[in-house]
Amino acid sequence: MNLDAIVDFANKAHEAVGRYNFQVTLTPENIMVDEYALDQLAWGSIKYGEEEIDKVPHDKRGVYAFAVHHPSNVLPPHGYVLYIGIAGRDSRRSLQERYRDYLNHKKVVKRPRIARMIGDWHKVLKFFFAPVGDNVSPEDLKTLERQLNTALMPPFSEGDLEAGTKAKRRAFR
Repeated sequence: MNLDAIVDFANKAHEAVGRYNFQVTLTPENIMVDEYALDQLAWGSIKYGEEEIDKVPHDKRGVYAFAVHHPSNVLPPHGYVLYIGIAGRDSRRSLQERYRDYLNHKKVVKRPRIARMIGDWHKVLKFFFAPVGDNVSPEDLKTLERQLNTALMPPFSEGDLEAGTKAKRRAFR
């Protein structure tokens, strides 16, 4: 038996497929919830990187998400939300300021899950953002973040889920 050939195959399989493997949980009941802290959000998006950063509001707080998303003329519409967060949790920090954190090597490497997300999917990673008005309280923003994370259970969002869902999710990690 050629053990070296088997090890080589296993290493190539891991590099090509295994490193991108993670658990997906989509609960129809959570996705179908229609009551959120805000009635509507106006989502925008940019390709991950610095090229389009000027499109991200520099003067608005809001909610954001990272998603695997690559438009194609052949593939059906697709995408998957990997992470959801908020800008302006307890400050007036803007969406653009928060996004810059995800472009900062020193800040990203301190968060291993986020580093993996960006490292593995940066070529097809989009940053989605939805600004909110000044009338939205920090508490409403935190509630919205929890609700969106509970609805979609993004694999790289660890906390910020409703308590019951968080406990149930931990049973499978």
